Amino acid sequence: MNPITLVPTPTREVIDLAKAESMIDTWRAKLLEHQAAVQATCTITTTTTTDSSPPPPPLPLCDTLVLSNKSYTPEAAKCIASFLTSSSSLSLSSNQGDEQEVFHPPIVSGIQTAILSDIIASQPEAEGLQVLSILTGIFQNTSGTGTLKHVDLSDNAMGSKGVTACQEVIGGKAVRNSLESLKLCNNGLSEDTMEEVACLLTATAGEDNDEDDIDHNNLDEETNANGSRSCIAQNLKLLHFYNNMSGNDGCKSFAKILNHCTDKIMDIRMSGTRARAEGSRFIVQALYDAAQRGDLKNLIKLDLKDNSFAEVETYQLLTQALEKCTTLKELNLHDCVLHDEGIRVVCDALIQAKAPLEHLNLGGNDVTPVGAKSIARLLKHVNSTLVTFCASENDELTSRGVKRIVDVLDSVTLENVVFNITSIGKIGADAIVAMKDRVPNIKVLEMDENRIPLVCVEKLQEVYGDVLMEMEDNDEEEDADDDLEEEEEEEEEGEEEETMVPNDDAMDSLTSALGKVTV
Repeated sequence: MNPITLVPTPTREVIDLAKAESMIDTWRAKLLEHQAAVQATCTITTTTTTDSSPPPPPLPLCDTLVLSNKSYTPEAAKCIASFLTSSSSLSLSSNQGDEQEVFHPPIVSGIQTAILSDIIASQPEAEGLQVLSILTGIFQNTSGTGTLKHVDLSDNAMGSKGVTACQEVIGGKAVRNSLESLKLCNNGLSEDTMEEVACLLTATAGEDNDEDDIDHNNLDEETNANGSRSCIAQNLKLLHFYNNMSGNDGCKSFAKILNHCTDKIMDIRMSGTRARAEGSRFIVQALYDAAQRGDLKNLIKLDLKDNSFAEVETYQLLTQALEKCTTLKELNLHDCVLHDEGIRVVCDALIQAKAPLEHLNLGGNDVTPVGAKSIARLLKHVNSTLVTFCASENDELTSRGVKRIVDVLDSVTLENVVFNITSIGKIGADAIVAMKDRVPNIKVLEMDENRIPLVCVEKLQEVYGDVLMEMEDNDEEEDADDDLEEEEEEEEEGEEEETMVPNDDAMDSLTSALGKVTV
């Protein structure tokens, strides 16, 4: 039987000592019930098998601990920590009225996932730091070199003192050879704090630590094939930093971490970090270096929202990295200042990679109808996999650009389409109406804050029904397409230039045909 998850009630509240004891009583009952079921299963297996080999070690009773969305007092934290770390939790026997031991080894020894997000809200700094230290410190004395694989510390205010308080689950023995995913989102991490996190994740065993921290019995596990000592970052599959105050130097620290990651990495998020052009360059340089090492070959998710990739050298590095992301399914480049040319090379890189994209966000990049051509070219290649597409907050896209995009959509997988704030008028609305038959499984359509005439809105509502989200901020009294006349002439000129350059498909066909010519 699979281990269970310990989770508090969903109500957001402060947990004091009394509430912690009540929560533990509920957990204890759940664990005892699960323990009895496991023992019954083991008994049945033992009596029916003829195999004389020793039975496999039992699975832990609990492998996931969720404490999020509560605010714990230090007294409550101590009570929870004591319950999880005690090797003998006592309960009353209903038959004899005496105490008997259960839960050996301690519950904490089997925990692989610790969701410790948002656990100190409204607590004074001293008490909050104490709670973080107590609840992360429970993993310090787990047997071996650590079994903790997944750690989420998001939504806790964490300066340098917070990182120190949580050091055990970021860079301690509890995660030395086991940590696979780390989330530090909305923690207010400054540039200095990001560097502290980077040092913890990239330090080799024993580096900047006491000699006692090194497990000399497991040096083979802590050594790479080339003989160098390993660090925590080398085992990471998921690394998330979001909505922090990292700035340029924080991006440099993130790059330091990424430079130590390997081809195990599958999910990268470095977004909403107040990075300017210099910091964004650190990020894409690290991605480029990782791609050259072959370490992005298993990357599935990449979220770089709210970075600045406007400089040519920066978006060229980004595209050279994306060309190696052949397994990429989710890409978020919202608010990355790419403009039409950056969008063009990004789309070309994704086409070259043949990435099986399922979720694509190119919103907020000042894309015009010219850039829409590049997006349309990419979407043709991912119609069979695409689930979500977002181009919102490109207010220069206009109906003409929207039409170019939706005209190529022909997908049974597509469920979510977002065109908020894209200057859509009648032409774009009509194109979206015509799209319905080609995207039969669409579930969500967003196109608010445009200037779509009322008659077109009514047609959209008739065709899409509840799929169409509220359009409260749409200006129904105007038509954004009234501004298209001058733009149309510019677009025609651009199209004439484009026809002079054959696309990739045309070149492939031409090459194939020439290969069959004999002289």
